[in-house]
Amino acid sequence: MIIVLIGWAIFCQVRARAQTDVTAALSEQQAAQLVMEHFGVLWTQVEGAGHLNFRPKLRKWPPTISVTFTTSGTSQCDVSIWTSHWTSHYGVMGHAQLAWRKEASLARKLSSASSAANWLKGA
Repeated sequence: MIIVLIGWAIFCQVRARAQTDVTAALSEQQAAQLVMEHFGVLWTQVEGAGHLNFRPKLRKWPPTISVTFTTSGTSQCDVSIWTSHWTSHYGVMGHAQLAWRKEASLARKLSSASSAANWLKGA
């Protein structure tokens, strides 16, 4: 059981520090609006390395999740999501699972919005 917990902790640490790239069939403005809606009221917008940067309000030593947008065609944009700032204690990122899950859910949301936009264009 201990090995499973250590493995899960390592997995969360690695995934939280990794950058996620998504190509969305949305304009940069539409993608930015979707990102802002995704973070909601429990996250605050802060200065940081990305175009949009968010930090949870109800955490001690919270990580910062950054998002950048680049145009990749006439109706698409590339979105990069990563944890740009965090506090480490003995080399372990605080709130790694929170950062990883929020990044993954945002990537899924952008992908599903892209699928819906493509479906509507085909209809």
